Amino acid sequence: MKLFRPALLLALLPLLSACAGSPESLAKDLQAAFEKGDIDAVLALAQLDGTPSDLRYFLMDQVIDCGATETVCTAVAAPLDDDFKKSLTGLAEQGLEAAAMPEGLIMLQIKQADGQGSGKAQMPYAKVNGKYRLVAQRYTAAKLAEMRATTNQQILDTMLAAGIYDSAAGERRTDWKDTATALPADGGEPGQVLVRTSTALHAAVVANDPDAAVKSGDGFAQMVLGDKDYNGKPVAIELRKAKLRAQSMRFLHDVKVSGGWIRGDEAVLLVDAKDGIGWIRRGALFMSKSEGQWGISGKQLINYPQ
Repeated sequence: MKLFRPALLLALLPLLSACAGSPESLAKDLQAAFEKGDIDAVLALAQLDGTPSDLRYFLMDQVIDCGATETVCTAVAAPLDDDFKKSLTGLAEQGLEAAAMPEGLIMLQIKQADGQGSGKAQMPYAKVNGKYRLVAQRYTAAKLAEMRATTNQQILDTMLAAGIYDSAAGERRTDWKDTATALPADGGEPGQVLVRTSTALHAAVVANDPDAAVKSGDGFAQMVLGDKDYNGKPVAIELRKAKLRAQSMRFLHDVKVSGGWIRGDEAVLLVDAKDGIGWIRRGALFMSKSEGQWGISGKQLINYPQ
């Protein structure tokens, strides 16, 4: 079970808003919704305008974790601290801005019922349209313009410059493309598999069908959405549906491949797609073939509203 979220990401998450007029009421409503594991209740009170899909996923996944019977989550209102203020500076350097200036923090304490594990999250809040809400970061206009102007080839160059890990050599290689073979426009076998599995996975999301997601051919979906957990215990269908809903924020659909390169059981594809909230997500995907099945092993993508 995941009990800790990186503070940087959590600082971005808009989670709940309180219809009442105090931070304490916000904390109370937040705790109730998280303890129930009620994604709809959280989203109904959330300010998500301009929030990227990855951050929506982290929010929904945290709700699922808190709703587990072996987890206890509590929330209290607290003032802004120096560490959080410093984190805002770092986020600004990444092209992010606050939808509303934070006035304080909701401190979410996460504990396993047996006392064997714990974690915490800091979530900023502000008064928005007369109501206290947890507030998010969003991309600045300049950052959005920068991403829109970036080509897939430039994104690929960034991936290759960072190096692709060579398991045999035990190191990253920056010359991977030099020894690879160009693929046709559709990406050849790995590209065709990507389009086929992403289409099947999206159909499963639309149908709210975890079993169909597992059968889509997507290895990650098979791993996290199965009817048994890592210990072989049955997973309730409602929990699997909640996980599918959360993971769907990051799944790609309407995938279009525009070529790539292959080297043995590894491939890099240039792709244009959409994510779970309909934003454009594009760039380079690293694919690898294991036990006869192609799957996504790495990615260098950008995403922004259409």
